[in-house]
Formats: sequence, structure tokens, C-alpha cells
Amino acid sequence: MRISLLTFGLLGIFSLFVASCDVIEDPVIPLTIGYRGEAPAPSFEAMMTGPQHVLLEDFTAHQCGNCPPAGALAEQLAETFEGRLHLLAVHAGSLAAVSDAPFDADWTNAEANAYWDQLAAQVNPIGRVNRRGGPSEIASPNNWSALVDIELSLTPSAHLQGAIIPDPSAADDIHLHVHTTFAEALSGEVRLALLINESHIMAAQLDYGNDPEVIPDFEHNHMLRGSLSGEDGLVIATDPNAGSVVQADYTLVWPPEWTQENSHVLAVLTNAQGEVLNSFDLPWSP
Repeated sequence: MRISLLTFGLLGIFSLFVASCDVIEDPVIPLTIGYRGEAPAPSFEAMMTGPQHVLLEDFTAHQCGNCPPAGALAEQLAETFEGRLHLLAVHAGSLAAVSDAPFDADWTNAEANAYWDQLAAQVNPIGRVNRRGGPSEIASPNNWSALVDIELSLTPSAHLQGAIIPDPSAADDIHLHVHTTFAEALSGEVRLALLINESHIMAAQLDYGNDPEVIPDFEHNHMLRGSLSGEDGLVIATDPNAGSVVQADYTLVWPPEWTQENSHVLAVLTNAQGEVLNSFDLPWSP
């Protein structure tokens, strides 16, 4: 589910950024894409150092009986590397299709389907770790731990920070602010995707290791629900230099079918090859 944006002037904004991103002395270049907050967007200091974060995408489905153990492994890794490993449970494929009760809920969305189509082999469960090697590259759950360790040891080429600020005058509006600092020069387009995931969703799940195998009230966590930017994100830089900074500010009308207190917005920055440069779970401001 893609959330519509107020995108008037978008091409002009991007043209301004592309023309300016190699002037390191310039202040932060804002991308006010659909931002309609009354207050000015918050400012962030450039962040030239910081840890590498890892995105682990778990391609799962409610009729995949082998998927719950993979999800449990992902949760264990997230607990081990709390704050640096970010999970997305991507419900996609034939086993995620709507079927007879109790599997009559549709947890798929346009972004999940697009990610599924990118995979070199479409099976459940399977995963991607920072999309290393490109979006088609897959990793079996047996390899997730080792691949996560490798990614965490890397020095990031870009750093993300930001915040989610509810609008005090519009109950359904939230403002999202993402600040990117490039620690090294990069070639090609850099994209920023804002992916919304929700936890504590109680729904049916097939589990071959459980008796009975159908669990009617299974707790689904980190479920990809949609995006603010489309599955590949929006271009925020082209050939950025080391020290370049850009801030993107958005306004999202929160969909009523998603429980806000159980949801997160994950910022995912990718390079021209579709690999994840870094990711960041935007904190909610009070």
C-alpha cells in the first residue's frame, strides 16, 4: 500500500538538489516532499561517524508451515543486536494468498509483491541481508547469522538520523524527518525508502512444529504494511560527495487500519545497485 504524497514541485526540488549536492559548504539541502507542518522541520547536525545498521527481510506467509522457526531466528538476532538489526516480515508469494478461513486475511501489499518479484528464487522462508549483491540475492535462514555479522562489521558510507513528530493540530497527521550524511563519495543514484511495519497483529499461521498445526492467534511482528515512498524509494542524491548532507521532510496521513502505537517507520537508504547503505528505525517524539 503506497501512501499518496503532496508531490507538487517534486521535479524542481530534485533538480535543485542534484545541482547543489557537490557543494559541501552548503547547509542542509531540504526535500520538503508533501511536508505541511506549521512548525519548521527540526534540524540535525551532520553525523560523520556511527554504526552500520542491518536490514533483515524475512519473506514469510501465513500458510508457510516452515516460516515460524525462521521468524523466531530473526527475532533472536534482533534481540542480540538490539538497535542495529532491523526486521521486516514480508508476506508474499502463493502461500501468502487469501484462502479459506482462518487464512482469509490479506497481509500482502504492493511493496511486498514487488520485493517478492525481485528475488532470484521465490520460496518461503527466505531472506535478504542488506540486499547485499543486489535485490535479487537471497539468503537462507541458516546463513542469516553469519551474514548479519559480516554486515555489522562494515564501516558505513552514510549515516541516518531523524524523528517522527505527531501533528498537534491534525490528529491523523504525522511528520517524518530523515537526515542523511554521506561519509564517503558514492557513484550513481541514492534512494531513500520509508517502510512502515506493524507488530502484535494476531492472526492465523500454519506451523508444522506446533500441535495443532494451525495457530489461530499467532502473533505477527514487524509486518511490512506499506510505504511512504514506493518500494524502491525516492532519489535523494546523485553522485554525492563525502560530507554532503540532505534532509527529507514528509507528512503522512496515518491509515486508521494500522495501530500507530504498534508501528514503526524504517528509513532504508540504497545505492545504485539496490544494496542497503544503511537503515534507521525512526524514533517517535512525544
